[in-house]
Amino acid sequence: MKAVMAPRGVAQEDFERVHTYGGVPFGSADAATMPARLAERARTHGSLPFLTAFSARGEEQTFTYREFENLSRRTGDWLARHTGVAPGGVAALLPLNDAVSLAALFALQRAGCAVLLLNPADPPARLREQLGRLPVSAVVRSPSVPDTVLPEAVGLPEDPAAGDPAGEPGAAPAPGADQWADALYFGTSGSTAAAKLVAQSHRNATANADALVRHHALRPGDRVLGCLPVHHVNGVHFTVFGTLTAAAHLVLARNFDPFTYPDLLERFRPRMASVVPSVLETLLAVRMPQPPSSFDYFVSAAAPLAPATARALASRAGTRVVQGYGLTETTNFSTTMPADLPEDDYRRLTLDTDTPSVGTAFPGNDVAVLDEGGEPARPGESGEICMRGHNVMTRYVGNPRATSEAFAGGWFHSGDLGHTRVDARSGRTFLVITGRRKHVAKVRGESVSLDEMERVLRTVPQVVDAAVAALPHRFLGEELVAAVVLARGAARADCGPALAAAFSPAVHPSRVVRLDAIPRTPTGKILRPVLTRQLSVSEPGAQA
Repeated sequence: MKAVMAPRGVAQEDFERVHTYGGVPFGSADAATMPARLAERARTHGSLPFLTAFSARGEEQTFTYREFENLSRRTGDWLARHTGVAPGGVAALLPLNDAVSLAALFALQRAGCAVLLLNPADPPARLREQLGRLPVSAVVRSPSVPDTVLPEAVGLPEDPAAGDPAGEPGAAPAPGADQWADALYFGTSGSTAAAKLVAQSHRNATANADALVRHHALRPGDRVLGCLPVHHVNGVHFTVFGTLTAAAHLVLARNFDPFTYPDLLERFRPRMASVVPSVLETLLAVRMPQPPSSFDYFVSAAAPLAPATARALASRAGTRVVQGYGLTETTNFSTTMPADLPEDDYRRLTLDTDTPSVGTAFPGNDVAVLDEGGEPARPGESGEICMRGHNVMTRYVGNPRATSEAFAGGWFHSGDLGHTRVDARSGRTFLVITGRRKHVAKVRGESVSLDEMERVLRTVPQVVDAAVAALPHRFLGEELVAAVVLARGAARADCGPALAAAFSPAVHPSRVVRLDAIPRTPTGKILRPVLTRQLSVSEPGAQA
C-alpha cells in the first residue's frame, strides 16, 4: 500500500490513526469504486432488478442491473459530448430521486470525476458558495429541476439515447481510481458561511456499503424502500450504494408522501425501508400501514427517535425501528442498533427508556466517548463522541484548520455528547446521545447552524439582536423559533428575505418572536436554556 500524505496542516500521525480500524490501515483492503461494483453486478446479476423509480408524471420503470449499467453508460456518452467532463475533474450534480440522476452519478464517477452533490431546494447563494469552493468544470441537473435554480446547469435528458455504449455492458469502468481519491463532496450545514464541505473518498463509499450489507444481512433480490433525497449522504450511501453492493432491489420513491407511501409498502413488499423519524411520525398521524409479512424493520437516522414513536409502531404496526447514528464526516453510519436483538432486549433498549440507544459501533469504525482530557469516559459518564476508521472523511475542503481540529489525537471529534451503557444481559456496549457541543439543530433531517442563522438575522434592518432556539417537534424532529430585539421605535422587521437568501425553506423558523432583550450572560453568551423556555411558551401574537 502506498503511503498517503495527510492534508496540509494536519498531523500525519493523527491522519493515519483516524483512518485505521481494528489495526488495519485505511486502504489496505481490496476495494473498487462504486461504478466498478455496478459493472460487476451487471456481469454477475444482470437479470436481477436493481432500481424501480418513478417519473415526475408518476410513470414507473424498473431497470435490471444490466439495463441500469447501460443507461449509465449512455448517460456518460451524452455528458462527454455536452459537458466535456474529463478524468480528474469535478462535476456538480443537482439530483432528484429519479433514474437519470442516479445514472449521471455513476457516469460522472466512471469518467473519473469527483461529484459535488447539491440540494436543488437550497437558495442560489448557498449553491454558488459551494460551487466556488471547488474547480467545478460542469454542472448538471435532473430534467425535473427547473432551469431557474442554476441557469448554467445543463439539464439531463430523460433518455440519453447516445447509440451503443462504449464497450460491452458490464465492461470495467475507466479510468481506475485510487481508493484515497475524492469521490463525493457534501455540504454539512443548512447555512452558507458556516457550512463546511466534506470530501469523501472511494474507500469511504465502499467501506460503508460493505458494512451496511454485513450489518443488515442484505442479500441479492432483497427489496429496500427508499424515500430520502439522493443529494443527502443517507440517500446516496444507504439507499443506493448499500443496495447495489448487495445486488438487492431498490424501490425509490420520488419523495415521501404519507398518502402513497403505504401503497408502496403493500405493492413492493420490501424487506426494510430507510426513513427519518419525521416520516414515521407522519405515518402514525396520517395513515399508518400494516407492513407486509416480508418486512423486517424501518431503519431510522438523521434525528433522534422518540421512544413513543417506536412504541406506537410496535403496537399499531407490529414492526421495529433500527436506529442509527452518523455524520456526513463519517460517510453515513457510525453506530446502529443490532438488527437481530431479542424482543426483550429491543424493548429494554428502545421502547422502555427515556432515551433510546443509537446502538453499537458500525462495522469498519471504532467509536469512543472521550472526556475533556481525551481519555475514554467510564460507562454512564458523559463525554464527546469520537470515531476512527475507514468511514472517516479525508478532509474539509479548503479548511485545513478545521480538519486538523477534527482529527486531533487520531480521533474524529463529532461535537456530539453522549455516554456508553453496558447492557448487563448481552455484555455489549451501547451508545446514548445526550446533546451537542455545537449549536446545531436537526430540522427534517437537515443540520442547521444556530450561530449562523443568528448572524443572518442580525443583518436584517431594524433588528439589533437575535437568537434562535431549537424546540422538539413531533414531525420535524426539531423546529426553529427565532427571537429578535428591534430598534427603538420599530414596529416590525421583515426577516424573510435574509433567511431565504441563506437557508433552505425547509429549515426556516416556524415563528419569529419579538423580545425586549435576548437572555445573555455578563460576558455576552446567550443563555440558551433560558431562551428555550421563553420561546417554548411564547404566544403567536408576540411575533415580530
